[in-house]
Amino acid sequence: MARTLLSILLTSYLLASSQAAPRGIDAGLDLFEGDILFDEKLGRNSIIGEEYRWPRMVPYYLEDDLEINAKGVILKAFEQYRLKTCIDFKPWSGEQNYISVFKGNGCFSSIGNRRVGKQTLSIGSGCDRLATVEHEFLHALGFWHEQSRSDRDDYVYIDWDQITEGKEHNFNKYNDSVSSFLNVPYDYGSVMHYSQKAFQSGSEPTIITRIPDFKETIGQRMEMSQSDVRKLHTLYHCNKGGSSTFLDSCDFETENICGMIQVSGEESRASWQRVSSAPGGPDTDYTQTGRCAGGGYFMHFSAVEPESSSQLESRFLYPKRGFQCLQFFIYNSGDSSDRLRIWTREFDLHDSNGTLRFIQEIYAPLSDAWHIQHVSLNTSKKFRVLFEAVAGKRTLGGLSIDDLNLWEGSCPEHVWRIRGFSGVMENTSVDSAIYSPRFTSSMPSSGLDLLPGTVRAGPLNLYP
Repeated sequence: MARTLLSILLTSYLLASSQAAPRGIDAGLDLFEGDILFDEKLGRNSIIGEEYRWPRMVPYYLEDDLEINAKGVILKAFEQYRLKTCIDFKPWSGEQNYISVFKGNGCFSSIGNRRVGKQTLSIGSGCDRLATVEHEFLHALGFWHEQSRSDRDDYVYIDWDQITEGKEHNFNKYNDSVSSFLNVPYDYGSVMHYSQKAFQSGSEPTIITRIPDFKETIGQRMEMSQSDVRKLHTLYHCNKGGSSTFLDSCDFETENICGMIQVSGEESRASWQRVSSAPGGPDTDYTQTGRCAGGGYFMHFSAVEPESSSQLESRFLYPKRGFQCLQFFIYNSGDSSDRLRIWTREFDLHDSNGTLRFIQEIYAPLSDAWHIQHVSLNTSKKFRVLFEAVAGKRTLGGLSIDDLNLWEGSCPEHVWRIRGFSGVMENTSVDSAIYSPRFTSSMPSSGLDLLPGTVRAGPLNLYP
């Protein structure tokens, strides 16, 4: 069978520190997108598709021109892949496709398995650092730079005026036909992310993180991040036993709030804030309930400005089924007129802005407790979830949410929540029952009784 012609895509590594970049970026190579060698005659190919995957045991050959230290660092990087992922490397023994590592003019690698037989990867002078080698082999395994994601503008701002003239194409983005997020949030700490000084023309940064706490994080070259490893696991199906039905989960414990972004209403100063306590309540989050010092965060919307609103929008999500259940905990310390609207923003290839679809409006009860909430979404398109908080009357409190979980499945029809469950289990006498509310369904209405101290089998029973 005739072999399909493939363009050779080469990516070079840009040092994130103040050190001079290795040769390769400006060494006279005909580079497309700043670090990709592209042959227009052969056309453009994406890494989407199993044909660009290597086997989990990747054949390699270390060329004689590599420096001794470089060889040692490469073998150390292989050990990190072996320890953290299901990817391993073996010396080439005649396999049709393999990676040939040599000392070129800098650090660069092809994107994915190009199926060209001998595929080159350069570890040149100044490239013999562990994270640099991990970076280049992640390219070879199929990954673009993190800031090339199509959603990057939600997380970083590119200051085009500070980029060296002629280098603007380094900051191009790729859509879903070229690169997949693999259902992993944008990662400021990825070893594949450019630094804030990448391709700068002066002293000002070219990349500004929208969350200031991460301005020194981007461009780290210490080791693969947890998200790098997670994406590699997903791409190469490292986790056996089938795919997870979970699309997203967030407890707001990290500053990047799980890749969520927010937009306030027109002429509104209101916004969602990541806090560990809020005026009027809650005093703690739901996840940790104040048990962990330095932790316990949730998102809070203050209702001090009447009829103000703010949207908290999830990252992009990619469903495999046509139905999903969103579960979260909500706390209302404001007014009974405060409400939370749930929307989805759904996308297709011809609609880059997305189409909003209203799902449900929630009026959470005023109380001193978190309440569980379930919302059925039922979408089959790429989408984002929007939490729109709307203030009613002016109060010192507001709406809070925590512990978001989104899975591909049906929501429960009924929930029986027992407050102070540990105390109930300890203090209820033997054979004394507590009863749930009566639930209605397609079956005859019934409820549950729980016998915490029972000595009989089956302590949870139906009652008519």
